[in-house]
Amino acid sequence: SESAMSLCTVVEIALQFESFRNIDLFHQGLYHLKTRIYRDDESRALAVPHSHLKGPTLVSEPVKGKAPRVDHHNLIPAHLNEELYTFSTRSFLIRYCEEEVELGDVGQFRLELGPSELERRQPLLLEVELMFADLTQPSGENLGDQPDVESAEFRCVSTQVLRLRGVERGLHDFCPVVFDECHFCLLNLAVHSAVLDLRFRLRPKQLAAAKPKVAGPAPRAGAKGEEDSEGGESRGGEVGLPAVVKHSKKSLNNDGSEDHDQERPPSSWQAAPPPALSMAEALFAEELNRPVEHSRLMQLAEGLYRRHIGVLSSSYVQQVAWFKLICERCLTPLQREALFGRTENGDVVLPSELGIDVLRLPKGMLMPQLPNPSGVRASGSTAGISSLKPAAGFECTSGERVLQESILARIAESGESFTPHSVARLLAYDLNAVSCQILELWHQALNVVAFCYREISSMLRTQWEERIIDQWSLSIVREKMSSNLAEPENKSIGDAHTAAAENLRKTVKPRSPELASIEDTTLLPSIEQRPVLFDQRCVGVAGMDIKGIPHPSVWESRVPSAPKQYRGVHLFVLCHGFQGNSFDMRLMKNNIALLYPDAIFLCSQSNEDNTEGDFQEMGIRLAQEVGNFICDWCPGTALGRLSFIAHSIGGLIVRSAIPHLQDFRDKMFTILTFSSPHVGYFLKNISLFHLGLKVLQSWRGSQCLTQLSMADADDPRKTMIYKLSQTPGFEYFQNVVLVSCFSDSYGPFDSARVEIGNMLGMHTAQEAYKEIVQNLWKNVKPERVFRFDVNFHIPENNLDTFIGRAAHIQFLECQPVMRMLIHNFSFLFR
Repeated sequence: SESAMSLCTVVEIALQFESFRNIDLFHQGLYHLKTRIYRDDESRALAVPHSHLKGPTLVSEPVKGKAPRVDHHNLIPAHLNEELYTFSTRSFLIRYCEEEVELGDVGQFRLELGPSELERRQPLLLEVELMFADLTQPSGENLGDQPDVESAEFRCVSTQVLRLRGVERGLHDFCPVVFDECHFCLLNLAVHSAVLDLRFRLRPKQLAAAKPKVAGPAPRAGAKGEEDSEGGESRGGEVGLPAVVKHSKKSLNNDGSEDHDQERPPSSWQAAPPPALSMAEALFAEELNRPVEHSRLMQLAEGLYRRHIGVLSSSYVQQVAWFKLICERCLTPLQREALFGRTENGDVVLPSELGIDVLRLPKGMLMPQLPNPSGVRASGSTAGISSLKPAAGFECTSGERVLQESILARIAESGESFTPHSVARLLAYDLNAVSCQILELWHQALNVVAFCYREISSMLRTQWEERIIDQWSLSIVREKMSSNLAEPENKSIGDAHTAAAENLRKTVKPRSPELASIEDTTLLPSIEQRPVLFDQRCVGVAGMDIKGIPHPSVWESRVPSAPKQYRGVHLFVLCHGFQGNSFDMRLMKNNIALLYPDAIFLCSQSNEDNTEGDFQEMGIRLAQEVGNFICDWCPGTALGRLSFIAHSIGGLIVRSAIPHLQDFRDKMFTILTFSSPHVGYFLKNISLFHLGLKVLQSWRGSQCLTQLSMADADDPRKTMIYKLSQTPGFEYFQNVVLVSCFSDSYGPFDSARVEIGNMLGMHTAQEAYKEIVQNLWKNVKPERVFRFDVNFHIPENNLDTFIGRAAHIQFLECQPVMRMLIHNFSFLFR
């Protein structure tokens, strides 16, 4: 039962949809986002959508005498569905890769929280559905300039679930919503919340979500268990129906008995205490049924005022701080004058405090201290909020009697006697007065949010990036590497890292989420399931290289959205491995595109049918492909940086291409290889993988595998691997990143790290191997080299794990590793 002396807290949640970007959607068509909010507990009570706003229009005025141009990014306006308790953004047409849609829609939800719910601090779940309608004509014609949206039938193709924490504390946070791999697109979303009111209600039956959605792709349309709901939207089962509606339908059990109607509990249940029928009964409870001393009633009245009015005044202070913050950081002086200025003697005058009135409180109540907006963190609560938590007692310990005298005087003026009922009526009046002021300020803030939604998202995004970097850092171990790149100090570093990774997963505890924040339930796996990354570099603890010069990783901002320090575009060339294709590098490309929207990508296709040929020929084909792409997409001075990302033998193909790309060597920035055998394979190691490699090499006559095993010449110094080590390559790049995995047999550990380690004895030509390693590092500055050793959590024990292939493939499929690199080492990709 609800606690006595407490009211329900009315929370409003505003969803700010900034933009939508198509990164790798497979289908052209009409899309929109559908959202709903519900409690993450047994009740699954739904928040009620009640209104929405839209940002300033971006469509130019139609030319006089001509028909207005169709806005393909606003074909169906944003709307509410009161039956399903959902808010849907505008519907927009997606036709191109990397197409971006400015949304600017703001959806408003309200939810009432009882005192016990506030005490439990249960988060809310925000469900975001990607809705799709195929507008392609049966004849295969394109969508055209006048798409037929009247007959569009939407279906959910993917779902993402976010956890909202601390909405009752004043939430202002940002979270990019990324859908599943088959629908790789990005929604930039910010969430704002505020406590608007405290109310007494005869609690109605609550509508609840029937079951939580699971993030990921939706079942295909027409699958078993799906029905078409009204409005042309297809949903799985009856997920959209409130539980009360669904369970009111009678059904028969196997024995023929009817299921019990939830609206009428069985007589065997213990009856709950009857709900309060008036506000006085809710506040004073048993005090109504017995005589109460005047002093006792006065203490209770003051405690109720300080408790409930204190909640609203804290909420008001939070909103004032947030309002001033966004006006200061997101509006220009001219915009502030246009929004808040008034004309005096022909001049525009900006009123002090932006026209925000001082909160009018009952006499004897003090407003909480307003923090300095410049020192306020934009995310989370911005003021003292201890009053939001139900207190243990309500007696006021202060000797101040101003509030008590004010309550007594105002009740006397109304002609009533001093009773619990008169106190409840006066408190209801004062709560309503304060609530009206909060509501006015809240709508002022929402108008600013709708006006400058891009700037607000950018401000909040920086803090989200900082938080994600800190969370990924728990699984990153930083180590100092010797300046002698060829010979490591610890030649058993692989075994040491394996033991350290297992220990880290058992001992490190995840950071507690912030009191007011948005949590993406799919972005960060648990500590036990995360890969562990060992970051080895020649940069010391003070952030200096061996010559005392600060490394860019120190002086550059660590957040990916920080401004870049160069002109032009950053071109990433992604090269696949043995018997692979350009699709292998799709996930890596998509994850980079999420954080760096200005980058352009070339997923190499020139060697898809020739990965068993000669490395020199494959390098020439790649160089020609890169040169043609730059001429077409980055002509003149448009190219700012050129980086290469390669998997497996793709690293050697890239190195073979570099001598043919001398015209762009001043632009070369980062070369990142995932488990690439730069020094070939060690064929003295009689493992199942190496036996298979020998069979494949002899059976198929693969020139590529022959060169990798240094069997293409009798003299090891005349082999392709040796000759390639003598050509320029790594020294052209500002960052050389070698990613390896000790359990990966397809990319031998020492070969992927280009070092002389414990595996030297397994090589067929040890002296030549040493010379190859020395050649590769001869002209490379040590401070530019990064060795990342990844330890994957692979619970399955199968053939792939046994032969070392599972870890090799993880570099293409494990998104946590990709995100860890891209977020925490942004200086490599910016």
